[in-house]
Amino acid sequence: MITGFSILNVEGKIDSQQALVKQRFPKININIEGVKADGDKINVTYAFMAEYHDGEGKEAKKVGQIKLDGVVEMSESKDAVSSITKRWEKEHMLPNNVAEELINGLNFRCSATGTLVAYSLGLIPPMVISSTKLQEPPKEKK
Repeated sequence: MITGFSILNVEGKIDSQQALVKQRFPKININIEGVKADGDKINVTYAFMAEYHDGEGKEAKKVGQIKLDGVVEMSESKDAVSSITKRWEKEHMLPNNVAEELINGLNFRCSATGTLVAYSLGLIPPMVISSTKLQEPPKEKK
């Protein structure tokens, strides 16, 4: 369960003022950069990036970007914290239920903050409307 959310760094820039009129909805990427245990809490560092272009494909010019970095605090049982951090250290993956909550929380908070930054720069708001649902890939048969 998410118990704390911090945005520690905000960056926004325009690469091409002329291309602003042709901008497309941004490509949004969320990177989980680290997972650390702190008793019955997990601190997850993240980077949220919205990149704007004036079209699709290799010929598209970059219009601008918004980047938010921070930490999400999640409370879990001590056993869950141990299991989550071990899986992260081994596979750089989170259990689906934890990842879903984290991604949906980040989408909501970062989209809201990103909208304020986008407005100041003349960019389309990086709003993610739907919620994310994750599934484990099927296990390979040996």
